[in-house]
Amino acid sequence: MNSFAVSLAVGLSYKGLRWVAVIRAMIFFGVFQAAFAGLGWLLGQSLKELIGHIDHWITFFLLIAIGGKMIRDSIRLKPGDRLFNIENNLILAGLSVATSIDALIVGMSLGFLQMPVIASVVVIGAITMLFTVSSFVLGIKNEFSLLGKRAGLLGGIILIAIGIKILVQHLL
Repeated sequence: MNSFAVSLAVGLSYKGLRWVAVIRAMIFFGVFQAAFAGLGWLLGQSLKELIGHIDHWITFFLLIAIGGKMIRDSIRLKPGDRLFNIENNLILAGLSVATSIDALIVGMSLGFLQMPVIASVVVIGAITMLFTVSSFVLGIKNEFSLLGKRAGLLGGIILIAIGIKILVQHLL
């Protein structure tokens, strides 16, 4: 969702964006999201023995925090507020890292829950790539400027709901 919001904001505010830059951003965002989720999974697996009895609480609080942040950002930020030069690989890498921190935390949650890593990482990377291209297209066409805001709000609500579901399942 963070990659979606950044891509939409760039698409809305960037005049003359070239498709090469969009494809590069898609690859950067997708690969970084997948890699950070995989790294998070490894961390989660490593810590499972130490904190296995409270992993559902950790997952719950992490998802609540990420979801809450997404909701807050969707309310505060307006599409087009920021302009990033995504044709600069250093800026693109920085944005990729910044938007992938949540994937690291989600990956840790997957590790705590013993979820399969390969399928999860591939899906995370593929969906990120799809969202990145879609949001650039929407932003460039400048037709759906409120979509990024709604997507962040919806994504935050979904993450909070997943956190609540995980906690309830472990407590019952």
